Amino acid sequence: MQKGENAISVALAAVILLVFLALHQRWQPSSLKEAATSAEEFILSTTGLGGEIPEISGFEKVKTYRLGRYRAALYRASPAPLLFAPGRFFIYDSTNKVAFRLETLEGSKDAWTTLYDFAGRNGLPVPGSRARPGYTRNLTGGADPDIVIGQFSGGDHCCTTATVLELGKETVQVLGRIEGLDGLPFEGLDIRKIDKDSDWELIAHRPYRTFCGGHNDAADVLSVYDFVNGRYADQTASHAEFFQAVLEENLKKWSKAKDRSIQLLQTLALNYATLGQRDEGKRFFAMGLPELLPTFKKKGVDPNACMDDVESLMERMAGATK
Repeated sequence: MQKGENAISVALAAVILLVFLALHQRWQPSSLKEAATSAEEFILSTTGLGGEIPEISGFEKVKTYRLGRYRAALYRASPAPLLFAPGRFFIYDSTNKVAFRLETLEGSKDAWTTLYDFAGRNGLPVPGSRARPGYTRNLTGGADPDIVIGQFSGGDHCCTTATVLELGKETVQVLGRIEGLDGLPFEGLDIRKIDKDSDWELIAHRPYRTFCGGHNDAADVLSVYDFVNGRYADQTASHAEFFQAVLEENLKKWSKAKDRSIQLLQTLALNYATLGQRDEGKRFFAMGLPELLPTFKKKGVDPNACMDDVESLMERMAGATK
């Protein structure tokens, strides 16, 4: 009888030790990656528990999305450090198998990864609106819906990567990635039709800094991405009419004295260069520069160094739409 009780005691002690070790491992930051890997292997082999989006050991579930036949979840390492933490973005099929996965970086308080809300404004929900988010849209004219994921890098004034995915009947396919977008998701991305009979274009905004100032003074340089041969690719050269309209709009802004700034002056010079009108851009910049001399002086910027740097940038960009 005593031998049987001893055996039970040993077994119980072993179970307690295993539970302790498991909990200890779970809360060690160095083991987060290993824990996530183990969880992902489990997810890949399971059909899910009651249809719920799976939990991942060592991670908290930050946000979930319903995407038609798919569901998605954003996870963040837990406990999170003071500033940022590793993250995971998973898309699951109807059986909770992982159809797509993405390594991310998340703020300790705010999520830095999100989906483009087509029912919102500039990709984000309108504050106070009761409108239901619309995360899917047929961007390419195909049979399946698409989504756009925005990932912020956590850098100072930089940067976001946009990933376009097609949610097919059996697979999730990457249609393209656009890097170096300005600001948080989706400050540096416009999604719209710029031609009447075209599919949806992705318009990227990238800040180009020069000796003329800091980030807030940087030129807003645009690139247009079209869906070509199964991928979103830079097709800036095919949209001269669009860039002419952008130039005219910015010239209207410049016509109002209160809107004149180093940022707008640089942007206009590069607008001209993109259209192949480099000399016109140089003249416009030279004529607009004197008005901004008090601003340059206040910022401690050498106007001549500024002009040389902008002209060098214009040389590199000249004729982008030819």
